[in-house]
Amino acid sequence: MRNIILILMLVGLLSGCYDDYRLDYPYSTVAFSDATGGVDVPGVLGRTVVKGEGLSLEMGVYLAGVLENDQERWVEYEIDESLLEGTSYELLPSSYYQLSDNGKFVIKPGEFTGRVTVTLDSVAFLNDASATNYKLALPIRLLQTSEDSILQTQSTKIIAIKYINHYEGYYDNSGSFVTLSETGEELNSGDVENVITGTTLNLDTIVINGLIDGVGEDYMAKLLINPDNSLYIKYLPKVEEEVVEENVALASTPSTSSVSSWENLNGINDGQEPVNSETKSEGGAYGNWPNAETWNWVQYDFPQYYNITKSEVYWWTDNGGILIPYNSYIEYMDPETGEWTLLPDPVVNGESISAADYGNKTLFSGDNPGFGNEKDQFNETTFTSVITNKIRLHFIAVESQGIHEWKVWGTKGKLAGYEQEPIENLTLTEGSGYDPSTSTISLNYRVNYVGKEHYTNVSSKLVWRNRVRDGVNEWRR
Repeated sequence: MRNIILILMLVGLLSGCYDDYRLDYPYSTVAFSDATGGVDVPGVLGRTVVKGEGLSLEMGVYLAGVLENDQERWVEYEIDESLLEGTSYELLPSSYYQLSDNGKFVIKPGEFTGRVTVTLDSVAFLNDASATNYKLALPIRLLQTSEDSILQTQSTKIIAIKYINHYEGYYDNSGSFVTLSETGEELNSGDVENVITGTTLNLDTIVINGLIDGVGEDYMAKLLINPDNSLYIKYLPKVEEEVVEENVALASTPSTSSVSSWENLNGINDGQEPVNSETKSEGGAYGNWPNAETWNWVQYDFPQYYNITKSEVYWWTDNGGILIPYNSYIEYMDPETGEWTLLPDPVVNGESISAADYGNKTLFSGDNPGFGNEKDQFNETTFTSVITNKIRLHFIAVESQGIHEWKVWGTKGKLAGYEQEPIENLTLTEGSGYDPSTSTISLNYRVNYVGKEHYTNVSSKLVWRNRVRDGVNEWRR
């Protein structure tokens, strides 16, 4: 009995303590939330509506400072166009929408949020070309409230609104393709198995980012679903970017035949400019002591294929066991043969290398120093452009060899196969259409290539999977 009494007393004490601390804050406040809806701009909330699934949304404020709300509360607001100054947003025209309350958020008893419904005009809003992007917005400023205060840091909100059609989303894409010559001979074939996206272009049109078996900017098409569920497709050529030559060594992974444990292989592509051949940079240098009179190499593996046109190597020496090579040459991995191949037509420090000597690297000598052995400078080799994802620099010296920095210059490239040729146009073939009961697009089409006689027939099914809306919520079928 005594134990029971003690337990009851303890429970009573704990309950009393809980009640003592379960108190409202001294002041109540109202504010907008800090949600962004996926728009990475401070003070902006992105909201999305779906054509055909209701063109209304809610905007609201929240109440803080009380544990329970037993009364009606309010906060007045206005649409303040000045909030859009200096932004990329435009005021949503008043003819495009109606508000459930034109000037007040009401927080009802038992609730902690006050909402106003925005109902969009299905004709005016949907026929505005800018309504498929976060361009049109309602800029809201809180003015006064029944509560103690409005949180000033969250007293305004730009609500950017766009619409998507119900075809937008991710698609599981599966099927097959066959590439034929002009005479109908099969040149290549393969399966299609990937995930592509459909992005709203306008009312019943999406842009898909997958064609044949490829995904990305080279495989974009406009796809219209007609009211009778038939389709229209048009290829969208990639907007060509300015071709910029860059030091692709910076993005590569180096490897070597030999490196001293106290030296740094990664020093050759750390981007640090050498002071001279004798002074190590902060990132260190490559060295391979002891390796006298031995052909060694360093290699770059690129993360993708590049069209490369130039090499620059800055040798390092300690004037002792590490010396500048008396001979060197460069090879690249030929993606067609899978073999290491000498660079074509090299010009070293402004002088051409004899094709006979270069073609037989055993003829290199002190009188023919390969790809440059000048001190205190980058030894430059230019050559006819090649496409590759690997390049290798070979070198030899009477003692071991060292490198400060090795730059390789080029531009992004890709291997050309039958289906990688630039697309000229697409033509729908029999069996294409949309099945609304399964949200499936049957896409059968022919691909013609710019300046080529071969073509590709593709047959695939795009099964709608899900879409992400507002950057937060995900809907599935």
